[in-house]
Amino acid sequence: MTQAWKAGEVFALHDQISYEKGKAVKKVVEEGTAMKLILVAIEESELPTHAAPMNALVTVLEGKGTLTYLGKQYTLHKGDSFIFNKGDQHAVKADKKIKFSLLLWEPAQ
Repeated sequence: MTQAWKAGEVFALHDQISYEKGKAVKKVVEEGTAMKLILVAIEESELPTHAAPMNALVTVLEGKGTLTYLGKQYTLHKGDSFIFNKGDQHAVKADKKIKFSLLLWEPAQ
C-alpha cells in the first residue's frame, strides 16, 4: 500500500492529485507485479490517442470529459466508469477539468 494511505483511514482519491492548467498530470499511486493504479487530472488539455498498455478501468472522480475509444466518442461524468482492453486505441479530453482513476492490469493468460 502506498505511503500516503493507511489501512483503516477514509480518504478521497480526487484529493490525491492536483490540476495544472493546460496539462494532463499523471500520478502512479500503487503498483504491483501485474497491476497499476494511476490518477490523472486534466485541465483544458487532453491525452492524445494511444494504445492501452494493459487492460484498464477508468473511473471519473471529478468533472466531465470525452473518451474516444476505437473511434467512437463517449461523454463521461463523475461516477462513470469505462473498461477497455490492452492495445485498444483511446484518447481523453477534458470539458474544462476532469480527474479519473485508471486501474491497469495484465490480461489473464
